[in-house]
Amino acid sequence: MLTPLELDIMKAVWRRSPITVRDVQDAIRPNRPLAYTTVMTIMDRLFHKGCLSRTLRTRTHYYEPTIDFTEVRDEALQTLISSFFGSKEKLMEFLEGEQPPMPSAIVAETTIQRLDETLL
Repeated sequence: MLTPLELDIMKAVWRRSPITVRDVQDAIRPNRPLAYTTVMTIMDRLFHKGCLSRTLRTRTHYYEPTIDFTEVRDEALQTLISSFFGSKEKLMEFLEGEQPPMPSAIVAETTIQRLDETLL
C-alpha cells in the first residue's frame, strides 16, 4: 500500500515515463511544493520497494513504473472494503441504501460515551 505522497509521485511517473526526479517535482508542485531532496528520497524508497526501476543516463536517473496503476488501485480498494465493510456484498448493501449494522465494539463505545456525558 502506498502513502498519499508515494501515490502522487507514482501518478506523475505513470503519466510520463521515463521521468527524472526534477520532472516529478515539477509535476506535483502545484499541490505539493516539496524540496528536490524530499522527492528524490521518496523515489529512492519506491525503487527499493520495487515500485520503480531506474537507469542512469549522463549522471541522471530516469525512473519507470514496475507496477501498474490498476494493481495499486485494486489493492487500495480491497483494503478499504475489508476494513470498513468486510465484503463486497456488504459494500453493495451500503451503496443501495441498506445501512450495514455497526460492529458491536463501536456501538458499545458510543453507548459508554453517552453514559459518561450524562454523569458529568
